[in-house]
Amino acid sequence: MKANDLNSVNVSRLDCGYAGQEELLRDLVAWLDLQLFYYYSHHRWLGPSAEMRNLLGLVVTREEFEHNLTKAAQRGLPAELTEEEREQIVLATSAIKLRLEKTEAVLPLVDLFERFALDEFEIKSVVLAYAAEIDLKYTKLFAYLQDDMTLKAPGISLCCELFLPDGAELTACVSRFKSRRFVRLFERAELDKGLLVLRREVVEFLANGSLGDSDVFRLFDGASCRLDPLAVHDTVARQLDAAFSYPERCCIRLCGPEGGGKRFQIEHLFARQREKCVFADLEGNDWLETAASAALAADLTDAYLCLYHLDRRDEAGQLVPPPQSMLEELEKLELRRNTRIFLSRLSAPMRLRTLTVDLEIPRVSESERLTLFNSFLRNVRLIGCTTEELAAKFCFSPRQIRIACEQAVGLARLDRRGEVSGELIHRCCYRQAVHKLGELATQVTPAYTWDDVILPETQKNLMRRACGHIRYRHRVAVRWGFQKKIGYGWGLSILFAGSPGTGKTMCAQVIAHELNMELYKINLSQIVSKYIGETEKNLRALFAEAKNASCILFFDECDALFGKRSEVKDAHDRNANVEVAYLLQQIEDFDGVCILATNLIGNIDAAFMRRITYVVHFPFPDARAREAIYRVMIPKDAPLDPQIDWRFLGEKFELSGGHIKNIVMSAAFMAAGEDKPIAMRHLLRAAVTEMKKNEIVVVREQLREYADLLEGD
Repeated sequence: MKANDLNSVNVSRLDCGYAGQEELLRDLVAWLDLQLFYYYSHHRWLGPSAEMRNLLGLVVTREEFEHNLTKAAQRGLPAELTEEEREQIVLATSAIKLRLEKTEAVLPLVDLFERFALDEFEIKSVVLAYAAEIDLKYTKLFAYLQDDMTLKAPGISLCCELFLPDGAELTACVSRFKSRRFVRLFERAELDKGLLVLRREVVEFLANGSLGDSDVFRLFDGASCRLDPLAVHDTVARQLDAAFSYPERCCIRLCGPEGGGKRFQIEHLFARQREKCVFADLEGNDWLETAASAALAADLTDAYLCLYHLDRRDEAGQLVPPPQSMLEELEKLELRRNTRIFLSRLSAPMRLRTLTVDLEIPRVSESERLTLFNSFLRNVRLIGCTTEELAAKFCFSPRQIRIACEQAVGLARLDRRGEVSGELIHRCCYRQAVHKLGELATQVTPAYTWDDVILPETQKNLMRRACGHIRYRHRVAVRWGFQKKIGYGWGLSILFAGSPGTGKTMCAQVIAHELNMELYKINLSQIVSKYIGETEKNLRALFAEAKNASCILFFDECDALFGKRSEVKDAHDRNANVEVAYLLQQIEDFDGVCILATNLIGNIDAAFMRRITYVVHFPFPDARAREAIYRVMIPKDAPLDPQIDWRFLGEKFELSGGHIKNIVMSAAFMAAGEDKPIAMRHLLRAAVTEMKKNEIVVVREQLREYADLLEGD
């Protein structure tokens, strides 16, 4: 076989450039084949006797041993070439260079060479490694030329022998793969084995001219992406523009709460600059490898680099700022672009060699939340509530608001309606609430409305006014300017006081239903602790989670927690008073809704009463109210005997609403057991049983004409 038998570089079109990368690759493959052929022809790979059995490696003859020693002292292929062979390689190389100078098409290979500033030897190394990726024939050739059938990729030694620069030493050439920047293009694990295998990102870029999103990074193109306008944090945007314009190498760190819009701000920055940016998540333990991959992707695509989730977790699982050692490693990343951006939830000083700019996104205020709700719901009609009410209730991040609104709008469109109901938007908002309140409280599903409440109108109107405290808070606090005068205490606290069974728990559900808010009943056993400091710790956790949950906290029998402070006689008294004082402080600072119920209002501390927004007294129901409670407790679908004397039941049995509920339920089950409608005798028997349960004697004569209905009991 001769060199002329090989496919040669096309020298017939030297007057024009390459139309595409495929045409360039044909010439590069021909050029590489010529190099490999000469390398093969100047070396004997089967030992001095040229016998195939020597490849088995089972026996090494003296002649083969001496041959390998001689081969190890090679000077590289260029030193072995004849003048004619050298001219053939120079001609092929010059033809490719000449056509590349006239090429106007965008070729990923050429982009790679230019962006990484590769010299001639480095370019040849990349072409050699890429050949194994695009044509399987090279895997056999490389294995043969390296005397090892397991080596399917070219080795560093083979590369250096093939392309040894004029006047260079072989050892110096090998050392280039340890110190030069271009080694980033190769897999590190394979490079440590002495093999040249291009990284996955490099192969993808050379094949497609771009990179798709992966599980490691995401590419954002600011020149082509259309974003929603920035609704909040204009000041942060201006600060980012100023930092980005700095001409020298710079590290920008943007801190802010989870979902606060840090990445959204960076996307807008690069949209304004019409530049590309690679985003990479460093949440996992392999953050350094992730960062290196993202940095390579950024250089391949001529993009900037933005790394987020730099915060770490300590042994207790708590979030801590990124350590200094981590920031220093990220500073060392090789990047073509001067500016790199770090995003973290927590702030900590950055002591780096390069200029650092620390910026922070504050938590969104209620006014900013209103702006976001208005922006994301601008194309739909909101009924049953207002965006002002939503902004007051939900202390959400911009991302939570966006997702909740998008879900609500999407569900409304599925129903082919151009409106979003209050119930729908609240349901979507609560899907975004992230909290652990279930560990300290029990969620109660509201089952009652105003129609179920039997109370004097004064009390009902007071509770309706309390609901308005949430609905109109933004108008009063922000638009009317009261927030400037009163800096805290904008939460709603309601105290329900009354005897057991008078409807306090029911009304808590009614308010939750009216406000479309979730209701959590506090488990006092999970809060109160005999250990000093534990109760305060639990209360702090409770109110922190309640803020995230944007729900109503319901303290039943709250006098167990809010009792009067006593004279300090010992450490126990002192600790109990501290707990009450701490709870008062938490109630006052809480911006949400607290409902507290007590059977003994006289036991409530006076300082606590001052911090309550509304106090609703629940009177013991009179005969007329009891009659109404009986009627309202019967569902409309329940079979009912028309001969029931509701007035008699209300007058004769002086019981609270809770007891009446028990009577109605017991009567319903008796009627169901007889497969008959609920009748007077069922209600009467259930009422007598309820009275006996509470140790109240019922005299037969008091039942008048209905006494006979109890025969057999």
